[in-house]
Amino acid sequence: MTSRALSSIAPLGVLLTTLSCHNSLDRFNTKGDTAFCGQLVKAPAFQDGFVPDGTPMLLLTMKLTLDTSQLSSFTGDQSTILGRLSSNDADLGLCSGSGQALFKSSPLRGIPQVDHDAISTLTFGEGHDEDFFALTDSTCQGTMLAVVSLLRKGDVELRLFKPAPLPLPDAGPEQRPGFALFYLTRAEKGCGF
Repeated sequence: MTSRALSSIAPLGVLLTTLSCHNSLDRFNTKGDTAFCGQLVKAPAFQDGFVPDGTPMLLLTMKLTLDTSQLSSFTGDQSTILGRLSSNDADLGLCSGSGQALFKSSPLRGIPQVDHDAISTLTFGEGHDEDFFALTDSTCQGTMLAVVSLLRKGDVELRLFKPAPLPLPDAGPEQRPGFALFYLTRAEKGCGF
């Protein structure tokens, strides 16, 4: 190979190395007290069925821990734990009647079948390093679908979908299906709950 050919290939190698380092998901792993923390997005269009009616939307804060090494090791039996969810609403939330938070160290369980479906190629736009689907269990509201987006700038978006039967017109949030969006940032000392 000529020196001219080598000199034109070298920048490509540097670019590929830079991109692969930039897209490493290890930087999202949490250990010890470290977690991703954030509140429910305030706009009503981005939430329903997750907080009691008439309460301030700032009530619900989420804590997420992650183990991204598990993203490539699904076993096929949904036993892969990708992280854990906790919330701060034990006093005023939907599950407070039983003295519990909506989530208490609830495992994010991988859904290996999604990797074999076209939905796994779904992209949420620019700035996302990885988007994945998981199941997680609330202490009183049943199993929910979580869509976790690992953002290039190091933050995380968490979308929760709460299934429920068609509710009556005057049903409270505990009987309604729900959707919630959280924007989470890394906190080395945890979320305070």
